[in-house]
Amino acid sequence: MNATIQGLQIPAGATVHVKVEVTATVNITPFVAMQNANVFVKMNVSDLMGAQSPDLHVGERLCWSVPIVITSPARGVVGRVGEILVDATTGEVMAGPETVERIANHARQLVERSPL
Repeated sequence: MNATIQGLQIPAGATVHVKVEVTATVNITPFVAMQNANVFVKMNVSDLMGAQSPDLHVGERLCWSVPIVITSPARGVVGRVGEILVDATTGEVMAGPETVERIANHARQLVERSPL
């Protein structure tokens, strides 16, 4: 698991001790999160996209970060085009129109540069 701490100024040579403790109920398995993200991208972006195995993301909410890839019938997976966050407690897909647009734009750019 990765945790990012932003805006922290640490002087050179300093000794740092970081302890992250999170208590949350995880009702959604990685597989279910992947299914939820898969349905979302197929319904809102393209049926040529799919979800891959997620990582647990610790932030304001405990979420699964599900990578989204674009595929080609001839080549299989072409590349990663973004990620979808799925709430680990409720299963809610946390993606709006901006996420859909960003994923679609990345997919277009990748397809333009890749021989399909």
